[in-house]
Amino acid sequence: MNKAILTFVIFCAMNLLGFSQSQFSAVDFSKIENVKDSLLFNSAVNDLQHYVNEDQLDRADDIANKLIKLGHDIKYFKGLGLVYRLKGVINNELNKSIDSKESFEKAVLNFQKVNDKNGLAMVSNDRYNIERNKGNIEQATNHLLDAKLHREQLKDSVGLSAVYNNLAIIYKELNDIPNAEKFYLKSMNMGKKLKSNGVGLVINNLALLYTEGGKLKEAQKLLEEALVINKAEDDLRHMAQSYSIMAKVAMYGKEYEKAKKFYDTTQCVGTQANFKIIVLNAKQQLGIIALEQQEYDKAEKYLEIAREDLVKSNVTSLILKNYKHSFKLDSARGNLLSAIAWQKKYQELSDKRMNDITTKKVENTKSRYEAELKQLKLIDEKEKREQKTKEELFRYRLLAFISLAVIAVILVFMVLIIKTRKERKRYIKELNESNQVKNKLFSIISHDLKNEIHGLEGSLNLMKEDVISTEEFKEIVPLLANRTHQTSILLNNLLNWSKSQMKELNAQPTTFDITEVISNKFTFFKPKAEKKDIKLINKLDPTMIFADKDMFGIVAQNLIANAIKFCNPGDSIALISKEKENHYEICFEDTGVGIDPSNLNKLFAEDTFTTNGTENETGTGLGLKICKELIELNQGKIKVESTLGKGSTFYISLPKAA
Repeated sequence: MNKAILTFVIFCAMNLLGFSQSQFSAVDFSKIENVKDSLLFNSAVNDLQHYVNEDQLDRADDIANKLIKLGHDIKYFKGLGLVYRLKGVINNELNKSIDSKESFEKAVLNFQKVNDKNGLAMVSNDRYNIERNKGNIEQATNHLLDAKLHREQLKDSVGLSAVYNNLAIIYKELNDIPNAEKFYLKSMNMGKKLKSNGVGLVINNLALLYTEGGKLKEAQKLLEEALVINKAEDDLRHMAQSYSIMAKVAMYGKEYEKAKKFYDTTQCVGTQANFKIIVLNAKQQLGIIALEQQEYDKAEKYLEIAREDLVKSNVTSLILKNYKHSFKLDSARGNLLSAIAWQKKYQELSDKRMNDITTKKVENTKSRYEAELKQLKLIDEKEKREQKTKEELFRYRLLAFISLAVIAVILVFMVLIIKTRKERKRYIKELNESNQVKNKLFSIISHDLKNEIHGLEGSLNLMKEDVISTEEFKEIVPLLANRTHQTSILLNNLLNWSKSQMKELNAQPTTFDITEVISNKFTFFKPKAEKKDIKLINKLDPTMIFADKDMFGIVAQNLIANAIKFCNPGDSIALISKEKENHYEICFEDTGVGIDPSNLNKLFAEDTFTTNGTENETGTGLGLKICKELIELNQGKIKVESTLGKGSTFYISLPKAA
């Protein structure tokens, strides 16, 4: 009888074992023949997910490889994305970093083919978790932001709420408290609106952030709300967490009696939830409160009870905290030898912890190095095979290349003929442009410059021939100075315009303060401005830029001269600098007559454009064109805004000095 019972028990055990091994991957791959069988394929993917969750990585890897081959055969891209995603997780667990990255990238490509945003979000979230566990916070953040983008595109509020919570955790680790608070609030508000599970956790996280930041009233209010939500969801773990943080708030406010009640409740709820760490922490905190209240016997009792459980559970951070407060307790009692013993234990455990962390890091690095070295060897072997294939293909291609060479020679001759014709057309075009430049130059010299010089010459001849008196000549000296000034500007613009047409203008940037240049230009233009009763206002702060100083001087001179030309008596010209991210913006503001909107697009055009000033001052139309070319040579930009009858503002953007 006993033998029969034993046989039956063994039979049942074998059946149960067989069931546990066969209840997953029960899908017959041979029945999956096309994309219509995607349900079977997805069922196999679920089996694969189980093996990954159970850390049966060898079995999972075998199934993944079979599914990848099958997915390619039937061209089921979404299924391939799902499998490659899990393959990335498997390779990461096997320390195959290169293969893991490659698998995730293939998952992304397959999900992109079918525009599966949810799949892309899952891949980004997996990579976030992997990089965060490795301590690569920057890369983890990038993947999390990708997940956020995909969830936003899906309008998946539940997924977004989780992403916001994770972003807040990242920002808290980076000690960026404002952003951590912002994303906790986003996650909390979205979770409340959706009435989704897990909102209590987010509220607890935000309350802890406020507590550590000293915002105790805000934290207390949030924790009361979190308790209501966690109780409604019967979420004991997060209820225990809420009570623990409430106790911490009371501790910060030195309300020790209230803190003790909350820690007692934490122990009670945490025990029901089997939340061992939070229960042990509560016990220890009761000891710390007793120490603060100078109840030394009670403090010793709590710390001793907590210490025994912490050592069994090997919670190093809390054990260190226990040793630290045991040292304080014996110091307060005057037991110096005992206090020194606790300090020694603390130091030994702290050193051991650091050594363990360092050793673990070294082992992880070594494992990754060995795994990557293995992967590199596989890649090298693959490259050698590919090289051999290339050599074989080369022999076959050589004949084709020889045949193509003859055709190429013929094509070269044809190209040369066509190129020669194009070169000829280009030379003709350049010659025509050169003639146009020459004609324009002679036109300006024969008309504008000639008129200015004749005017000066005529005035001097009147003086020379005693036609006018010395007093009368003194009266026209400002006019002569103005004409000389205009002639100087005209010559400078003409010279620079000629150089630009001949492609001879080259910037030689240096670091300098524009206030020095503007100060000199204001001194230069002061007589002309005073003559027209125009106020020059310098509002520039010290502004260090990196540009050609002489070219900037020419631009400033032209813009100030232009502003004076189109201002009436009583108007003003102001210079202001604004600091941007990587450049300065210099504003030339005037309250003059403004520019007709129909003429704005003509100011910097290839064809010259000019109008007379408020006192019929003339010009060549080259000034603004030269300004644009000089600014662009210095990696800058120039633009204009104007209101007819109210004035104009020219904006110059130039690089900051390094």
